[in-house]
Amino acid sequence: MKTPRFDVYRIADVSTRHITKRDAELMGRHDAPGHVACVDPEAGESASPGDVFAVMRDRACHRNLLADLKGYGFSAAFVRVFRALYRQRVAYVRFDAGGGEVAGVARFEW
Repeated sequence: MKTPRFDVYRIADVSTRHITKRDAELMGRHDAPGHVACVDPEAGESASPGDVFAVMRDRACHRNLLADLKGYGFSAAFVRVFRALYRQRVAYVRFDAGGGEVAGVARFEW
């Protein structure tokens, strides 16, 4: 019997400090464009559960996603994160209050 081989996709871990308060509110809506999952939906130590979004690796799909994110009300800062992830060929992003700090990306204190 052959050993199963799985496709593996990269996921970035990004702190919600890199998005606006309004972005965090919109992110909590599960019908938001690109929203894939809420990782830890139970209220924990932070008030923000981790949310996973698809970045879309196909160019046309990615452009459509960016337009949808803007149309939904996400900030330019939020959209810039997606552009940077696309350039780095990252398929998914998890936003979380305890997520990773990213050099070169705007920070917001809210």
